[in-house]
Amino acid sequence: MRFDWFSLSEQGRDPHGNEDFALGSPEAGVFVVADGMGGRPGGAQASQIAATTFVDAVRRAALADRRKTETLQEAVAEANTAVRAAARADPALAGMGTTLTAAVLVQNRGRIVHVGDSRAYLFGRGWVQQLTEDHTLAAELVARRYLSEAGAIRFPLRNVLSRAVGARPNVEADLLALVLEPDEALLLATDGLFKALPPLALETLLTTADDPGAEALSRTIVDAALGGDPEDNVTALVVRVRDV
Repeated sequence: MRFDWFSLSEQGRDPHGNEDFALGSPEAGVFVVADGMGGRPGGAQASQIAATTFVDAVRRAALADRRKTETLQEAVAEANTAVRAAARADPALAGMGTTLTAAVLVQNRGRIVHVGDSRAYLFGRGWVQQLTEDHTLAAELVARRYLSEAGAIRFPLRNVLSRAVGARPNVEADLLALVLEPDEALLLATDGLFKALPPLALETLLTTADDPGAEALSRTIVDAALGGDPEDNVTALVVRVRDV
């Protein structure tokens, strides 16, 4: 199995530097984006530790086991433990945490692994499907009908995560089935990207690109988000199946 994939990450106007991290291991079929929790120390360290630990854990598993629920939940647990261990080792990093959204593919079938408010989108020519649901306080209140969609935009705690890797001793990831056909692609993105682009603008970029290759598309999406002068970091990882 070969993949056409590319990731790009830019700081934007975030004064704390770039706390996003993207990582791909195409030989293992694993692709990850992570976004360190804003306003906390150690965001950049948390995202890198979580992503690399997760990828290493999946790579150690036998090929036949990589899509299994037990394998993926254990990989998330290892990432969670690693982030918390780093925080304990350095008091300056106390409280650090990160999102983690990953695709694990064996051939063209796999799973999306999701914690936090980064997102996974599946798209083809003329259509886009958001695969993940945000793990934020605002999103949960909307789901429970305590808050409207319009109210969520103005909600003072809209960016507070309800789940994050490293924030608590245990974390549960959402696991979603995925089939990636040759005429489809997957976008993993941190919240800085999709907050900088209106949904229709992002959909148009994904579905009408002159060059649908992973690198060209990643650069186009990130450049468009930067044109909105984002306050947060902007990261995109695009992956396609080259052959099955």
